Amino acid sequence: MTNAPPGAPTIAPVLPGLLVDPAWLRGRLGDPRVRVVDLRGAEAFAAGHVPGAARVDLSALGSAVGPCSNVLLPESEFAALMSSLGISSGDAVIAYDDQWGLAASRLLWALHRYGHGAVALLDGGWDRWTEEGGARASGIEAERSGSFAPAPRADVYADLACVEARVGDGTAVLLDTRSPAEFARGHIPGAVGWDWFNAVPAGSWGVARDPAELRAEWSALGVEPSSDVVVYCRSGMRAAHTYVVLRHVGFERVRLYDGSWQEWEANMSTGRER
Repeated sequence: MTNAPPGAPTIAPVLPGLLVDPAWLRGRLGDPRVRVVDLRGAEAFAAGHVPGAARVDLSALGSAVGPCSNVLLPESEFAALMSSLGISSGDAVIAYDDQWGLAASRLLWALHRYGHGAVALLDGGWDRWTEEGGARASGIEAERSGSFAPAPRADVYADLACVEARVGDGTAVLLDTRSPAEFARGHIPGAVGWDWFNAVPAGSWGVARDPAELRAEWSALGVEPSSDVVVYCRSGMRAAHTYVVLRHVGFERVRLYDGSWQEWEANMSTGRER
């Protein structure tokens, strides 16, 4: 636990990457510039959670817009939500869930979208935390306010116009992270199918397999670290996990198509290839 003298300025610890292990977080519980966010359900949170964690529903990060059921909140609403969770600009944010980082990845991408780079997933989530003897609290945590100032980034985000342009000129690799069955029923022209769950290590709660294995697997599909990659799924949830894994293993040019297949399908023109 870090205890700063009263009134002394504090600096958030530097994150080791997009994934942190339980030992890293155990050594920093209580640091006022480390904010932990739990994306599990309310009952699970009340039964036990990382001490000091805030909780948010995955659904709270998005809203329905046109044909899309879960588009990321607008800038002002997102800033208000982060502030209500006690997150301030400059804080180190650690997100976790009990789904191999699936829900937590959506928060990580959303924070990247709004300019907050100091965010990581707790690798192995709640399950690994408890298996390794991490401290746990129960009930409801005291509310904590923050001051989050968004600064939107264009380089991690793709909209319909962006994807249409890239389909037209072939300048981006489109990675469809839905299941093979969903991909077979319809996909964006030129997209490569790669189920998001392929990233998860067998028999593990971890977020990602060995980076060398993943890079080789993607290379065989024509997806290279130098590629300009756009990831999508049905509504941007599964794609967020692949966004995190791609960046974790060294891909620097990765965008998430937030509207994803539900928007593309709704806006397909007559005769467009499926």
